[in-house]
Amino acid sequence: MSRIPDPHPSVLVPALAGLAALFVGLGLGRFAYTPLLPALITAGWFTPGEAAGLGAANLIAYLVGAMIARPLGRVVALPALMRGAMLATAASLAICGLRPGLIVFGALRAFAGLTGGVLMVLGPPSLLAAVPPARRGRVGGIVFAGVGIGIVSASAALPALLRVGVATAWYGLALGALLFAAIGWRGWPPAPPPPPPHDGAAARPLRWLVLAYGVNAIPVIPHMILISDYVARGLDTGVAAGSAAFVVYGIGAAIGPIAGGWIGDRLGFRRTLDLAVVVQASAILLPAIVPTTPAAFLSALLVGSLTPGIPPLVLNRAVELAGPAGAARFWRAATIAFAIGQAVGAWSTAAAFARLERHPPLFIAAAAIAVVSLALLPRDPSRGK
Repeated sequence: MSRIPDPHPSVLVPALAGLAALFVGLGLGRFAYTPLLPALITAGWFTPGEAAGLGAANLIAYLVGAMIARPLGRVVALPALMRGAMLATAASLAICGLRPGLIVFGALRAFAGLTGGVLMVLGPPSLLAAVPPARRGRVGGIVFAGVGIGIVSASAALPALLRVGVATAWYGLALGALLFAAIGWRGWPPAPPPPPPHDGAAARPLRWLVLAYGVNAIPVIPHMILISDYVARGLDTGVAAGSAAFVVYGIGAAIGPIAGGWIGDRLGFRRTLDLAVVVQASAILLPAIVPTTPAAFLSALLVGSLTPGIPPLVLNRAVELAGPAGAARFWRAATIAFAIGQAVGAWSTAAAFARLERHPPLFIAAAAIAVVSLALLPRDPSRGK
């Protein structure tokens, strides 16, 4: 696990609260299903089509959770809502271990997606609004590192748990969610930031930022889905090397948000976000122009670090443009746009790979889309971009 920077003690508790929320809601509630999917099929719990459908249910419900989060935040106190969402996620994981029928199992996966959407939309902007401006980058980095730490933790624990049984794996995930819910119990402000007054100067650059963020969700998908297969089959290095590449991807996801937040506090978030997307595009392209194992591992590390590393930069950039309250309203639309972008990226990657059966063209196309997202980023509010 990466070393957490040394923020002021007064902001460490809310930073850990946010890290725990995203660890539970996304790292375990959403992404831990991917390494579990083959075991569910092999053990006879579900057919391949059913297992894929369960994953889709989680993604669709995540969108629903993102859309209802702010209305829920107006009627339920934020600490109670965040704690309840984490506990509900843990409960859904535990009940999955009981091997309920397909319909109940699908409802549980959808429920975990819904709570993940609520935690993502309300948690980060509420916490950033409650910390000093000079420390928002580091706090945001710690918060979003929860996603990568969850991926790494699940990837490390699941092989041992699955040797005991699929049910044991679900119970282990539930226990991990409960542990981190306890870590993140304190530190929540009493309510999300209030709705801001209308700010015409900030509205247009925020719309461009939402669009850029949604487009940037597309180019990360080929690596997320195919980097292990590229290393294993594309470079003919074997399954073990392919698995190791995904572990490197997860390590990057754990350290990237923290590093990006630290840089953002020093350079400003417009410059840091531009730099991050340039590095992202270059790293996505790297395996296509340097077809070697070291290049693929470096690419996995960098793309993995920026997949959860760019969201806190985008959120802090919104704070620069519109203040904490404006950024909180923006973050709901941005989260929905990002989820839609990922769905488009997943469909297009699957369709293109089925036709081409080659990895490099997908990496080249993804890098080009990353450059498009860079061009869409807002520059100067006075010029509208």
